[in-house]
Amino acid sequence: MPKFIPTLCLLGGGLLALCGALFTLGLVPRLDFSHARFVVDLLGLLAFGLAPLALGLAGVGYGRRRLTQARQAARVEHDAALERAILHRVRAHPQGLTPQDAATDTPFSPQEVEKKLGNLYVDGVLDMEVTEQGKLVYKLKAS
Repeated sequence: MPKFIPTLCLLGGGLLALCGALFTLGLVPRLDFSHARFVVDLLGLLAFGLAPLALGLAGVGYGRRRLTQARQAARVEHDAALERAILHRVRAHPQGLTPQDAATDTPFSPQEVEKKLGNLYVDGVLDMEVTEQGKLVYKLKAS
């Protein structure tokens, strides 16, 4: 449900901005400084054209920003869950673990597990060894 309100703001804001833009485009050619209804037309333009246009654009901006934040938070959570799963598996196998073994029985793809293992090695969390068969084996860094 956290994406419902930003999506609603995005769609409702787009519709409101469209209506405001169409109303503005319809009223601007009618503005005439010479007749007495100029103030009424100007107020109508502001109230029914420019204000909805501005509110709609603000709603679109808010919806986009919140959806981007939700995507970033989901990505961070996914990365943290991947790291927790890898570290749990590596701790359970002190003799070492290949990327394929680390990806077994996890919801993560072997490619993302291998990339995360490489990042953990670069960050100094894991040690990496190459076996005689040419396989990479990751172990917890010796303290």
